[in-house]
Amino acid sequence: MSELNNIISTTDDDYLIGLTNKGTLKRAYKDLEEAEISAEYSDSKIEVSVADQKCSIVSPLGESKCTCPSRSICRHIITAILWLKNNLSESSTEEVKKTPEPEVSTINKELIAELSEYPLKLIKSAMKKQYLAKFLKNAQNGKFPQLEEASMITGVLNDEGIMVKLISPLKYSACSCHSKELCKHKAAVILAWQIKNKIVSLDELADSKDENAFDVPAVHKTAKEVEKFLYDIFSNGLVRVSDDIHEHAEAMAVMCHSAKMADSERLMREIGNRLKGYVIRSPEFDVQILFSQLMEALISIRKILNSNSESTLAEYMGEFKQAYSDSETLELIPLAVRNISSVSGYAGEIYYFLNKNTDSENKYLTYSSVRPTFYESKRNRVQYSAPWGLTGNLKQAMSCELRLKNPKLSGNKISSSSDTHAETLSKVNLNQKLVIDSVYRNFRKMIDEVLVGKMTSKENLVMVTFEKCIDSFTDEISQTHSIIVEDYLGQRLTIKARYKNAGKEFFEILVKVGEIMKNASENQYTILANAYISNGECILYPIAIYDEIHFSKINDSSESRNINAKSNFGNYEFFSRLFGEILQSLCDIIQSGINSYDLYNCIYDFSKECERSGLNTLCSKILELYNMLKNKNHTYNTDNTKIILKLAEIYNYISVGIEKTAFKQAIYNLTKENEDEFT
Repeated sequence: MSELNNIISTTDDDYLIGLTNKGTLKRAYKDLEEAEISAEYSDSKIEVSVADQKCSIVSPLGESKCTCPSRSICRHIITAILWLKNNLSESSTEEVKKTPEPEVSTINKELIAELSEYPLKLIKSAMKKQYLAKFLKNAQNGKFPQLEEASMITGVLNDEGIMVKLISPLKYSACSCHSKELCKHKAAVILAWQIKNKIVSLDELADSKDENAFDVPAVHKTAKEVEKFLYDIFSNGLVRVSDDIHEHAEAMAVMCHSAKMADSERLMREIGNRLKGYVIRSPEFDVQILFSQLMEALISIRKILNSNSESTLAEYMGEFKQAYSDSETLELIPLAVRNISSVSGYAGEIYYFLNKNTDSENKYLTYSSVRPTFYESKRNRVQYSAPWGLTGNLKQAMSCELRLKNPKLSGNKISSSSDTHAETLSKVNLNQKLVIDSVYRNFRKMIDEVLVGKMTSKENLVMVTFEKCIDSFTDEISQTHSIIVEDYLGQRLTIKARYKNAGKEFFEILVKVGEIMKNASENQYTILANAYISNGECILYPIAIYDEIHFSKINDSSESRNINAKSNFGNYEFFSRLFGEILQSLCDIIQSGINSYDLYNCIYDFSKECERSGLNTLCSKILELYNMLKNKNHTYNTDNTKIILKLAEIYNYISVGIEKTAFKQAIYNLTKENEDEFT
């Protein structure tokens, strides 16, 4: 009993957060003030009654149980521990006082013993090849997670913004990625502690072999084949590609799969589909997107070719499967279902949910029922049943709120694991406070909170409402429909969807709703959308449209209508335009091919404009490209390697420039003068 009392008396808030999370601890402190609590002491445990629930507090604290439905450390257990910490019985208190305080607390002794004996094999398995290779590279350069040792060991991975709290037993340790299992972040902190305490050496880590080791010569051979394929496109141009070029790209993807080059495989499939769009003259074909993908593939392949050791190679290979980790019980509000057909050869549905746990970093959660279609015909398509033990299909269950027990998450994605069990709750009501509080009514606030630092993310989910619709129109050439909307501060942005991506049914609904919104401003609409920035403007790709969510009128007298976006960010418009024009010029090179390109005087003009603008580094790179292209006309040399690599350097530079200026430009464009014509 003295051991349990000693553990409770030395437990602090950080340790309790490690057992559960900050939100549960806050609720427990609130319950501590309001709930009726009593305790019964025995030799091995303390039975604590908290309101209508009974908790068994044992050593270690992570093994404590509660009669409530929660399978994890719930707020009742935390409330009980907090109450015991303040209300140990008189005899127990005297016992604790008589026990001499050890130099290191019992918690730390147990934790240190566990960390010392933790198998390196399990650590490496959790970190995966790519993440372990990155850790080793940083460690060899003296860069480790920051460690702080107290009643627990706290590790901070600054480059990822991740915090890990290691407690005893280790299985109750916490990570800000919300994984309940040994995630790569926890494994990295354990490994850093073992290296610090000389349990594992860097040499041992570098020399250790993996059962699924890469065949470095085979990887390099495949990378050479992919590089040659890319070089041929750059040299000869899109105008000379064969009608079956996309099949050659698919063959490259298959080779990458065999060589375990996961990231390269995904890129080659996307490139193949873009090339197919070019060959069939699809109106959705965008040469800038294809050029960017070709450059990303080339840069990735060059990194692989320059990596001669397995540890550094793993950093650039990628992983085929996402790692899912256990999470706490989830309560979800279904929001929408979207049919998808991606350019990388996958089709299916994505289900969107609002997480009712407001303390979670993952506000929106998704479940994907997606299948590969590159080997599939209409005849052999498989129909998938609902996950998580639900009967029928998931679309039918989307009419009710769901509770998932033992869910597995990877970021904001929910696994279809058979260990997860779902139960349906009440009918979905979107006109409730939790949903209303999640909706953005100020476009600038949405950009600041959602898109800062996430512009390269593929999915930035938001719910947005607006005061009025300015215009609604369809572009027949690009097959897109755009709706210009304005918030209560007069800030404008565009809702835009492509016919092919949205699907016929949803596209027609969008067109119809756009006309209604334009002609009936008194109606309130809310959209679930993916927010992104394109060409210096914030765009919302709509996923679902709602008219059942109602908002009270905003009195904006307390908010300044003078947002000053024009004076603060107007100068970025020049650089945004310049980077965009340079990118378009590089796309012209890939259209005609390096071997036939003769418009190098345009390249020279850009070098001078960069020089006048103070972009001396970019000016130097573009001038070098100009000289290479000019000299190309006076030689029989067919090796374009140096030119292609110089293109990659310039692409890298302007990509960063476009990203940095686009965010500022998007805010500026929110408040451009309303005299602009949106037609």
